[in-house]
Amino acid sequence: MKLAFVIPRFAEGLVGGAETLALEILRHLPKERHQAEVWTTCARDHHSWADHFPEGLSTVGGLPVRRFKTNRRNLELFVHLQHRIHHQLALSLDEELAWLENSVNSDGLLGHIAAHAADVDALVFLPYLFGVTLTGSTLAPEKSVLIPCLHDEPYAYLRIVRNLFEGVGELVFNSAPERELARRLYGLGDGAGSVVGMGFDDTGPRGEGDRFRAQHGLRGPYLLYFGRKEDGKNTNWLAKLFADPACRRRADVKLVFAGSGEVEVPSAAAGSVVDLDFLPEQTKRDAIAGALAVVQPSVNESFSIVLMEAWREGRPVLVHGRCAVTRQHALDSGGGLWFETAAELGGCIDYLIENPETAARMGRGGREYVAREYSWAPVLARFDAALARLPGASS
Repeated sequence: MKLAFVIPRFAEGLVGGAETLALEILRHLPKERHQAEVWTTCARDHHSWADHFPEGLSTVGGLPVRRFKTNRRNLELFVHLQHRIHHQLALSLDEELAWLENSVNSDGLLGHIAAHAADVDALVFLPYLFGVTLTGSTLAPEKSVLIPCLHDEPYAYLRIVRNLFEGVGELVFNSAPERELARRLYGLGDGAGSVVGMGFDDTGPRGEGDRFRAQHGLRGPYLLYFGRKEDGKNTNWLAKLFADPACRRRADVKLVFAGSGEVEVPSAAAGSVVDLDFLPEQTKRDAIAGALAVVQPSVNESFSIVLMEAWREGRPVLVHGRCAVTRQHALDSGGGLWFETAAELGGCIDYLIENPETAARMGRGGREYVAREYSWAPVLARFDAALARLPGASS
């Protein structure tokens, strides 16, 4: 099949779940079955969305990438409407459309979709929350595959988002709880959508925890968070929980943050929190291997690459109890525990320290889960099956 992946930004080294998902699927698509390219904007930064790359055809990791300039935006109006959506204040349909108009859009990209949709068998859009997806998917809906990366958040309740889910030819979800959320929000039938997820290679050298400990002077047990440090990922909440006396029952336990952005460390935990920048791949694997557990505090996850990377190194995870997706992964794999309060987080820490054999068994369970469900062979088979569900699809 000829495929075009349409995504607001695309480059190697971006920190973002949708971008990583698209890049990894494209890297692993069998070339004897699929020809694929990327249609995207010139933007790189997901805060400013300013044009960064030159317009036109280029390559990323051998993949053809066509870039188009972003539209000018009324940021004052967009931020005003974004604030109202975030605080669950009702918007009229005209206001929703104004928010959409001032989201991340590209007339050049939309024009290319309209002109060249007939040249491809499928248009794969991700994620759901941007103008290039919300508008672009309406141009050839029968060929449009949406990988929404959906969260239970105020934006998901907009009428224009409901129209998106109702209009595309096929929906591809990263997890069963994500699909159930979409079915509940949009009244989709039981047969709607496919669950695919992302694959992982069990290649490269395993992590060496002692090496990471030596580099950063870590002598006792530590929890590890890696990824973007921002409120949307609950990193400040995690730091606050860790500083709470109900959690801090062991003075030797540290919390390590690694990734882009900033985290607010309460003074009560200043000596017990290590705040690092983005880690190179092997250093990240070392950090995971040495951790008591990897913590994923976010409630807004449709898959969670973090969990799979932790389990690939055979380490248990701790997840937010109100995130249906990560909690289900932990249940299905037997590879993790969940918490919602400082006392519960402290209890998880105590349990893992006091039961090292059980912690090791949880890590092995997670590793087996990734190998069984999220190696590339089953993931690509599920992706092909989803493409075959498009109206008029041909292999």
